[in-house]
Amino acid sequence: MTYAPALNCIKYSVGIDTCSGSGTILIEAAMIGRNIAPGISRKFVSEEWEIFKDDEWKNARKEAYEAIDYESPLSIYGYDIDKEAIKASLMNAEEAGVLEDIIFINKDLKEINIEGFGDFGVIITNPPYGERIGNRKEIEKIYKALKHISEKNHTWSIFMITIDREVESYLGRKADRRRKLYNGRLETQYYQFHGTKPKRGK
Repeated sequence: MTYAPALNCIKYSVGIDTCSGSGTILIEAAMIGRNIAPGISRKFVSEEWEIFKDDEWKNARKEAYEAIDYESPLSIYGYDIDKEAIKASLMNAEEAGVLEDIIFINKDLKEINIEGFGDFGVIITNPPYGERIGNRKEIEKIYKALKHISEKNHTWSIFMITIDREVESYLGRKADRRRKLYNGRLETQYYQFHGTKPKRGK
């Protein structure tokens, strides 16, 4: 899975995943926001290679820990209608060391009050694919809710990864950018629907 949406999240005042699932995208975003190096707490096979001196890996890991940013404010929220998904998200965020940087909430997408977060935020979402939930009507409800949010909140952007090729028709607009990505063997599309940009100097 490619986590390009998480990179975009850091540019905005607030990042929200409306179908957070196990929390992968938001955890990745928080790690980027905190400058936490990937795999910082794991062991690598290359640590046993003779080409490296005994203290090189130790020093590299020390530098990585010292580079972590604990001060910068992060506003990252994850919502999911499934209580078990929220529990999994909390455990995964704790394991990644970013539990305190993400707020996970058990709530239906259509009940989320985007207005309460102010302007110029971004919704980053990886909604359920048809192959996973087998109910087209449920997927369409998600698109309908996202379209409603987009129409009411013009300064917010929506970034989405899905296998669905009909997203643009459901949201009623062409994506500003679209890229092909692969989630395992599944070919997906990464859609970027940009909100109105702030005026210069604001």
